[in-house]
Amino acid sequence: MSSEQQRLSTRQIKALGENESFCGVFLLQRLSPKVSPKNGQPYWNCSVMDGDGGIDAKIWSSADWIDLSSGAGQKKKVNPLDEGFVRSVEGTSVGVKGKVNSYRGQQQFVFEEIYLVDQEKYPPHLFVRKSTIPLEELEARFWKLLARANGRRRSFLECVFSGELWDRFQIIPAAVTHHHAYVHGLLEHTVMVTESALAMADSYVKSGTRLDSDVVIGGGLLHDIGKIDAYGLTPAPAMTLPGAVLDHVPLGFARFRSLADSFGLDEVTAMHLGHIILSHHGEKEYGSPVLPATREALIVSVADELDFRLFCYDAAVETTLPGGVSDYHAVTQRRYWKWGNSTQEAPEER
Repeated sequence: MSSEQQRLSTRQIKALGENESFCGVFLLQRLSPKVSPKNGQPYWNCSVMDGDGGIDAKIWSSADWIDLSSGAGQKKKVNPLDEGFVRSVEGTSVGVKGKVNSYRGQQQFVFEEIYLVDQEKYPPHLFVRKSTIPLEELEARFWKLLARANGRRRSFLECVFSGELWDRFQIIPAAVTHHHAYVHGLLEHTVMVTESALAMADSYVKSGTRLDSDVVIGGGLLHDIGKIDAYGLTPAPAMTLPGAVLDHVPLGFARFRSLADSFGLDEVTAMHLGHIILSHHGEKEYGSPVLPATREALIVSVADELDFRLFCYDAAVETTLPGGVSDYHAVTQRRYWKWGNSTQEAPEER
């Protein structure tokens, strides 16, 4: 890659305007071969990431694929249609040159040149995004929440979140693309959901509503336990085969029931926590086999949905000017209003 053009991060690229060019080095997270129904030409949907985030891009058949991995300035073109090529480059560092286009009124990134680079010079793990919250802080907040549980319920949670399971739980992402798709993402999301759910529960208890706070805590901490089997790092966030064909909700319920039975958790608590795992998406159309049927399940479901949507809001308005409206966010089916800058306070009520 030429050194004449400054390499940009994903965050900087998102801030570019139409027809502006860019180059950078990223982790190639996903490369999906496609065929155009219009002209029969191949193209690729591509996702790359770095420490600032990620972007999705198109690679048309006219793009150049160049191998620079041998170093010494040697260049040779490669054929992305060769058998096994996609598997060989996913999870590696690549250089790209591209341009910002507009498609149906939305920003579109097109990679015009893709460079296979020296993996020792550009180690893939350097481009994997991590939670912006220090791991030590997330761990402390997690264990503070767990410590509010009582008796055997607390002992059960301590038993679950130990050993190899805890080592994996604190590392893996909460998703591949939509939210918390980075190292420590599952731990961050779990802490945010449980803190929010517990705050809501405490508020309602003060108002006289009967709630079991232990179940809210346990449900919050366990609701996405299936993601330790559904997602992994390769080193980019990736979905496992069980995650693709079974999904994290049933995976989580199966793992939870096995742990609960081995521990000897009482059946009522096991039923209630299992119900929260199965119902935490809130609606069957969102992947919940059953709907929330208790106060505690309703609270955990609402907290999970809120954390997801707040994450989507932050991602959507990241490059939106204060006072502006974001591009259409397809996942949540809306545009978001960035009503003020990050330091502006909400107006006082009169």
